[in-house]
Amino acid sequence: MYRLLDSVIRGVQVGSIYGLVGLGLSIVYSATSVFNFAHGDLVMIGALLGLTLWHRMAWPFLLTMLVVMGTTATMGAATELVAVRGTARLKHASVSWVISTLAVSIIIEATTRYYLFPGSFPPYIHWRSFLIGQQLIIPQRLVLVPIAIVVTAVIALWFDRTLWGRAMSAMASDREGAAMRGIPVGRFAVFAFVLGGAIAGLAGFVAGPITQASYAVAIPSTLQGFVAATIGGITRTWGPIVGGVLLGLAIQFTTVYWNASFTNVVELTILLVVLLARPEGLLGRRFRSV
Repeated sequence: MYRLLDSVIRGVQVGSIYGLVGLGLSIVYSATSVFNFAHGDLVMIGALLGLTLWHRMAWPFLLTMLVVMGTTATMGAATELVAVRGTARLKHASVSWVISTLAVSIIIEATTRYYLFPGSFPPYIHWRSFLIGQQLIIPQRLVLVPIAIVVTAVIALWFDRTLWGRAMSAMASDREGAAMRGIPVGRFAVFAFVLGGAIAGLAGFVAGPITQASYAVAIPSTLQGFVAATIGGITRTWGPIVGGVLLGLAIQFTTVYWNASFTNVVELTILLVVLLARPEGLLGRRFRSV
């Protein structure tokens, strides 16, 4: 019973990280129909830059978080303007963003190795761990869940209650129709990459003590964020969080009750099953042809 409860708690905690990463991917994809393959590299930048500024240079925590989010947001905007929009005029432009965002990913990782260095990310929550029954609760891990919920709730309210949010929702539903109604789809596409990049940087920074600051987090972050968003519904605001928690539970149960080396197999199997059985995701709307 203890192993089961511990697996559930750890799965939810790790799943909240996947959900945050997936939320950024979801915002970009919903507004532009582009899957940003460099998204995981922005998560990596969030961890490495956060470690450098906060731990090594002793910057204040909140200031570091804002600078990290601002940096990854700027990188997100540059990705849209150069790698996505800049290649849109080319022949076969419908798939050019695949190669261009992969190129951005490679460039970011190669450049980062010269300026930012990995290391052990210290905890920023210094409360002592405590026991509930036989279950050890680690506050540093526990804080990730409310962070993911609060960020998702703010984004959901922004989409529902603000003019810009509603405009982006309309753009996600029908980009051409939104343009015909006077919505500046180009500006909103850049803003989607800005918002997605900021959330990626935040995810990398707040999850740093769990995932650690490493070059190796980039590709797994992209994959896990995509799987989480696909499971829950990549066009639904709460979809990535729901999918992330389910993915985290599946990975944790695989690690504890089967074999940790099969986690990637389980992850991709779940993705395949969801794509075949319910491609719109668990929270997505199913459209039937008539």
